[in-house]
Amino acid sequence: MPEGPHDVRLLHGLRGRMRDGVRLSADVYLPATGGPFPTIVTRTPYESLRDVFTENGVWWARRGYAFVIQDCRGRFGSEGVFHAYVPEIEDGYDTLDWVAGQPWCDGKIGMWGRSYGGLTQWLSAPLASPHLTCMAPHVICDDHFGDCHYLGGAFQLLLSLCAAVVWETNLALVVGRHAPRLFQNAKFWAHLPLIEMDERAIGRKIPYWREWLEHPVRDDYWRLLRVTDRYGRVTAPVFQQGGWYDAYPGSCLRIHEGMTRGAATSRARKQTRTVIGPWSHEVPEAWTVGDLEFGPDAFVDVREEERRWFDWQLRGVDDGIGDEPPLRWFTTGANRWRAGEEWPPSGVEVANWYLHSGGRANRDDDAWLDPEPPGDEPPDRFDYDPRDPAPSLGGNLSSRLLTTHAETPMRGGPVEQTPIERRTDVLVYTSPPLERDLEVTGPIELVLYAESDGRDTDFVARVTDVDPEGGSFVLTEGILRARYRGGPDRMDLLEPNSAAQFRIGLYPMSHVFRAGHRIRLQITSSCFPRFSRNLNTGEDVATGTRMRTARNTVLHSAGYPSHLRLPLAASGERA
Repeated sequence: MPEGPHDVRLLHGLRGRMRDGVRLSADVYLPATGGPFPTIVTRTPYESLRDVFTENGVWWARRGYAFVIQDCRGRFGSEGVFHAYVPEIEDGYDTLDWVAGQPWCDGKIGMWGRSYGGLTQWLSAPLASPHLTCMAPHVICDDHFGDCHYLGGAFQLLLSLCAAVVWETNLALVVGRHAPRLFQNAKFWAHLPLIEMDERAIGRKIPYWREWLEHPVRDDYWRLLRVTDRYGRVTAPVFQQGGWYDAYPGSCLRIHEGMTRGAATSRARKQTRTVIGPWSHEVPEAWTVGDLEFGPDAFVDVREEERRWFDWQLRGVDDGIGDEPPLRWFTTGANRWRAGEEWPPSGVEVANWYLHSGGRANRDDDAWLDPEPPGDEPPDRFDYDPRDPAPSLGGNLSSRLLTTHAETPMRGGPVEQTPIERRTDVLVYTSPPLERDLEVTGPIELVLYAESDGRDTDFVARVTDVDPEGGSFVLTEGILRARYRGGPDRMDLLEPNSAAQFRIGLYPMSHVFRAGHRIRLQITSSCFPRFSRNLNTGEDVATGTRMRTARNTVLHSAGYPSHLRLPLAASGERA
């Protein structure tokens, strides 16, 4: 297609009517001549005229596509009232109906979007629009309860509140330089009860913020939004990009498995593609994440990958993508790409690495981690005070952008952990230096035996890579609120000072611990303000205000063998 200064034309503010009569506004970018065109649709609550969308619109139009950017219901140019999630189910389906009837659309329609723009695709996908050819939903989850708002039952405070404020106002209010004077500060995040934080932030109630807090178990409110159980209704193949240090790598890989094994059509099962690399929530732009550098091979031009995908799906241009393995992942430590048909890859065996200590895991180096089961060992104890919680530092994060100018900006990825590990409310278990390279690829789980003198508490686990100089870089993490130890559908408070088992799912990873490095496990009871503090009283998450210090005890003995389940490549690092 010829390129020049006037090779794209814009149709601004087109109106598409939804089934209830509400009209949603869309901007459409088209090649200057010709048509109709294969069409890519994205739906957003972040304003269709944001520079990221206009730049994408021009880029795709110059490559022969119609690119549609629609404001979600109640946002910016669209009519109606915005309410997170549920309206996207039918609005997404109706939007495809409207687009298919436009003279500039050739009937081949794909959807694209990151974060909420990916969520809008998944919510409407099970309705199986006959107009939908393919999707590209990046860095997003398929379970709003367990992956987004209540990880392990712990309420994801910072993301939930910041997202709600953005969706009620605009992104500039949350990420601008004035944000710390409004609500992005320590005093604001410490406020209780949580249910009032919407009013503290913008002076009025946000209905869906309160709904999230009023539904603290996976009930019908959340099941309506859960795509995990609906892959059998999805007819269109998917291309998704995920990041090991995003908040959704587990969901990304679960989506891949659900689609390749259970999608409604053979085409969707066979043509789904996934790439997951050493990135966080944002578009990959460099090969340094957190405090580690992964080399130039870690960079992937995601938009170029999207172009190959849409050319294949919407134009029938197969440049070899049809014969490529459906899953590609980057193995950190080795810093190389791998590809395969399944996750976890074949040859992985789960090994138990047990916690040991002389009862002083938070005071000196007398604590270790190895494959030998424990014998008669004293437990480790620490006091968790919700008035002085351990701060969030690195790890799996999707809210870095939202704290750009906060009083304390958040950092994601493999950030060095010494400031956390020095705290007296953090236990640290470290393996001896490894004699050979050891690859860990797959899902990670901590089986923890512990007790607390409170009716409820949290347990946070992190796995780090300790280099020969002593730097400890977080690779993955997980959290479990004790009342959810029986699962997300019910709450069961603790019997104080009674031992219980806690199975803490950590995010999956693919990492080679090099010879001479050590594997470290952190255990603590807070990660604030990413997650709300457990007040240790068993009060309701939305309305609780009473705090107490909890004495938490980690058991590691023959009767209570706390251990980390590591998926090991059968022969160490693979070529």
